[in-house]
Amino acid sequence: MSPVDRPTAPANRDEARAFCAELTDTVDALIRVLDEEARLVRAARLDDAARLAEDKSELARRYGQAHGIVKAHGQEIGRLAAVEVDHLRRRHDALEVATQNNLAVLATARTVSETLIRSVADAVSPDSARPDTYSAEGRSGGKGPAHGPISVNVAL
Repeated sequence: MSPVDRPTAPANRDEARAFCAELTDTVDALIRVLDEEARLVRAARLDDAARLAEDKSELARRYGQAHGIVKAHGQEIGRLAAVEVDHLRRRHDALEVATQNNLAVLATARTVSETLIRSVADAVSPDSARPDTYSAEGRSGGKGPAHGPISVNVAL
């Protein structure tokens, strides 16, 4: 069982160092996956980006499990492996930056997608073509959803 997968705190200096080294490797791998996902989404290669989900999920699980151990036993780990913990803090800061960048790219892609879909829907079925509907209170609720078909050319 690897040090990161162990549910308890490291018991001695060697275990603490091995724990920190493996957690650093996990953080670095997670940073690489997040950066790659952001790069692929920016390049509109969403299928390729989606293939990273399983790796990202597993790395995030391992990171979360190890982070719980660090939170519960941080003082002891810091006492046993101070240099490694300092390095781990720097890698954690880099992970925060990579996570923020990744989330910004994903949010932008989502906004662009929603805007594009809304624009296509409006172009295909303007408000005047939508039927009048009623609200839950029985009052006129305005224009309802469009019922016309939408065709998308995926070759673009």
